[in-house]
Amino acid sequence: LAAFSPEAVVEDLYLSDTSEGGEAGVKAYLANKASCDMLVIDRLTDGETACGFTWHLEESGPYGRSGIRGTTFVELGPDGRIVFLREVCEPLLKNGEQLSDILQVTARVGLIAAEAEAVQAEEHQEKLVWKGASETTKEVVDRLQGPAPLTGFLEHVSEDVTYEDFFFYEDAMRGKAAVGEFFDKYDDIMKLIKFVPERFSDGETSCCWTWRMEIAGAPEGFPTLRGMSYYDFDADGKISFVRDATESAVKPPPLQALAAHLRPALRVFSPRRKSPGGGYGDEGGVEMPAGTVVDPETVMQQAVVSCGGEPTTIGAEVGDAKGAVVVFLRHLG
Repeated sequence: LAAFSPEAVVEDLYLSDTSEGGEAGVKAYLANKASCDMLVIDRLTDGETACGFTWHLEESGPYGRSGIRGTTFVELGPDGRIVFLREVCEPLLKNGEQLSDILQVTARVGLIAAEAEAVQAEEHQEKLVWKGASETTKEVVDRLQGPAPLTGFLEHVSEDVTYEDFFFYEDAMRGKAAVGEFFDKYDDIMKLIKFVPERFSDGETSCCWTWRMEIAGAPEGFPTLRGMSYYDFDADGKISFVRDATESAVKPPPLQALAAHLRPALRVFSPRRKSPGGGYGDEGGVEMPAGTVVDPETVMQQAVVSCGGEPTTIGAEVGDAKGAVVVFLRHLG
């Protein structure tokens, strides 16, 4: 509690009520974290008064499994204590594609006007000048509001960019071409969505910013969702990593609440298993497509879960067995 200002605003977007500020809001946030084992920070922005970081939950131990992923934004007051915190976890059910079908119907009315404005927006674009991560992010966000073509974002990303959008996909998109295909698929929808920026971190090499989503043509009562984005920049001033995180319209998210009850330390149904090399399934693990010949040592080192539910390796389960061993592997992400 000492790290938070008495007037701190804490928005844990997993909780059903984030309007309660001060000590009560802080205690609700800390209580939500009490059952977690380890919260491991993956990426952290620089900054003087505000920063953001991406993270995942993890079990302790050499073969600890990895759980739910999230993003947190923190802003400090003059006394160095936290005055604002927003946190968003990934949804366990990625429903972006289903929502896009709904938006195509509810927001179709505003599409023609939006496209006309997009043409005007394109005509007035000038080359972006690097001003540090925070100021550059503000300018990128300003250029891509509402009717601006989403593909314009590609001008600001590196060729080998990694893009995580938990609203749509479980796995990250890797490379500018993959991100471009994603933007092409949802370009009509995204023209109707305005990400209204609220707060930015103030770092020079990376930036985290909070926003709320407004949808043109949406019916009255359609939920306004909040979220945040995290950008890393490379030496050339190009965005090399993106994570977009959007809150669930239902609080707490039903599947997340159930997972938190069943696996409170990780809050997912199917944890990612750490391999003996230290990585996870989506972080440099061995890819074995159907029909691929893999050497026995590689197979035996793969992390699995024993019949008793404990993390182990295939080799440990096979032991000194003689003869042929047939292993059927499934995706463990």
